[in-house]
Amino acid sequence: MDSQMHQNIAAEIVAPLWSAALPSYRAGGVQVRHLPRLFEPDWTAGLPLPLAEQRPPGQTVALADDARFHRETDERSLSTAYSQQPRTRVYESIDARSDGWHSLVTTKMASLTRHRVICTMYESNAIDQNLGAHYDAWFGAIMQMRGAKTWKVWEHPQKDPKEIVTRAGDVLLLPPHVQHDVTTPEYSVHLVFAITGNPIASNTPYEKSA
Repeated sequence: MDSQMHQNIAAEIVAPLWSAALPSYRAGGVQVRHLPRLFEPDWTAGLPLPLAEQRPPGQTVALADDARFHRETDERSLSTAYSQQPRTRVYESIDARSDGWHSLVTTKMASLTRHRVICTMYESNAIDQNLGAHYDAWFGAIMQMRGAKTWKVWEHPQKDPKEIVTRAGDVLLLPPHVQHDVTTPEYSVHLVFAITGNPIASNTPYEKSA
């Protein structure tokens, strides 16, 4: 797939994603929002991703559960470690380590927010152990790419969690410091565009590529 095609895909994603995220982000990211079918499911599921043989040599993958990260770059070592203990595969910082439309979306989101944005990909099977209940320090724009994911979200610590199922084409906006837990009813791939609290200077590459 050529660079122009990746640019076209990124353009189709950024506008609706940013329009959806903007109100929550500007409000300080205080409300969880589930946006079903923000993108056409079949189109989303067919987009190229740095998975399996498409993963470049420099792309690190961590096998993650609630106890530890086991990081590998070699596919054979990764497969061996996974067979010994099935865990979610975390493709770290794919915006920096893998070229493609996801890198362009990350760059544009950074230029719009004026904050550093990191894109991470999560691949899970139904049998995989996961990270357990936790919270993150960033505002997450989560795009379900393939399959489905079940999220338990504690919007109010004193109340029962809300359950949300994301499917291909869905977007979930998750504010910082909101506790959440996930399970995988089937094979799942989702991206997290993490908008951090780290501002970027106006002379960074983000500004030039915006």
